Amino acid sequence: MQQKNGARVGRAIALACGTALPAVTAAEEVEVIHWLVTGGESAAIQHVADKVEDLGTTWVELVPPDGGAGARALFTSRIGGGDPPGALFASVGKEAIDLGEQGILRDIRPFVEAEGLIDSVPAFALEIASLESGELYAVPLAFETQNFMWYSIPAFEAAGVEPPTGWGEFLAAAPALQEAGIIPIAVGAQPWQLNILHFSILTAEFGQDGFNALYRDQDPAMAESDAIVESFRILRELSVLADQGNSNRSWNDTLSLVAEGRAGLQVMGSWAGGELAAMGETYGTDWGCAMAGGDTWIVGTTGFMIPDLGQESTGQDDFVRALLDPATQTAFSIDKGSIPSRTDASTEGLSECSLKVAEGMAEGRGLPNPNALLSGDAAGQIGDLLMNFWADTSVTPESAAAQFADIILNDF
Repeated sequence: MQQKNGARVGRAIALACGTALPAVTAAEEVEVIHWLVTGGESAAIQHVADKVEDLGTTWVELVPPDGGAGARALFTSRIGGGDPPGALFASVGKEAIDLGEQGILRDIRPFVEAEGLIDSVPAFALEIASLESGELYAVPLAFETQNFMWYSIPAFEAAGVEPPTGWGEFLAAAPALQEAGIIPIAVGAQPWQLNILHFSILTAEFGQDGFNALYRDQDPAMAESDAIVESFRILRELSVLADQGNSNRSWNDTLSLVAEGRAGLQVMGSWAGGELAAMGETYGTDWGCAMAGGDTWIVGTTGFMIPDLGQESTGQDDFVRALLDPATQTAFSIDKGSIPSRTDASTEGLSECSLKVAEGMAEGRGLPNPNALLSGDAAGQIGDLLMNFWADTSVTPESAAAQFADIILNDF
């Protein structure tokens, strides 16, 4: 384990310094671009790396220093240079279909079906990365929930109020937290983090039917409804309650405020639970989790897009086998705070928070990540809108809601 970790770190440092890297032999190695570098994330992806190595393929990871943006820039550069990597970590969705239609990604369906690797993967997790004609361009590894409130138990105890189960309760409790010298809500003002916060509010406002009408059906009545305005009103209140250091702060540094009891809560995906555990914090004593309002989980499908290498690759095949190995998925999800994409994978050892999501999904209380239903361009525009609204108090909720509706209704 130590030797593998050393090789992984060396590879990442070489990338960060711009050092030339040795060529990869497609049949024996697999190059994997990802940005899973925090404590829980790093432990999770190591399980995949170990399985790849056990299958006889050398794991070569490419980890740019600037997260997802850097990973996509590296991927684009490699594709443009005619030297595609073996895989790219991604939130599985429309992006994979777009790249597949351009001939950039490999249709992985014939391989995974022949090996019986996706028989127990829910259909929706495959459909969001498939053409109507059946081609599949991404491999689902795990399901991650987007709309969790992660709260500090000591912080709420110090304020003398109960942890909230909805936005009305939170806004009512915020003054008590402030009087106790506690930041009511910890936020990292980056586009993707504000996106999670906003569509968590929207899901609580809309419920399942309204969510589907908005994101899936692009219903003008929903896109232009008062609920959109209300979501921006709540977001404005949250911007006032956040601390001054929120600008461009990473999600895990933001989570540390909750872990230290300096902030009441953070809205973040299920991976935050794995990170809190990696920090040594104890569930039920130091922290807890709750749905961020409403009764429906937003479930994103985490996995990898599989580029077309232009030739058969044993290394890439072994990587796909590792991703869809039930034991590997369980081990990954325990450390990441997610749920295995294979329904026949064991849930033993998963966190209490992950089990809550699994129960909700079994009851039909699950919705796809909105970004899986939007084009990359629309998702980017919404991120820019949220950043501007968060930073500029002169932008009214009504104006932001109108801009939001325009983006949704013109996304084709």
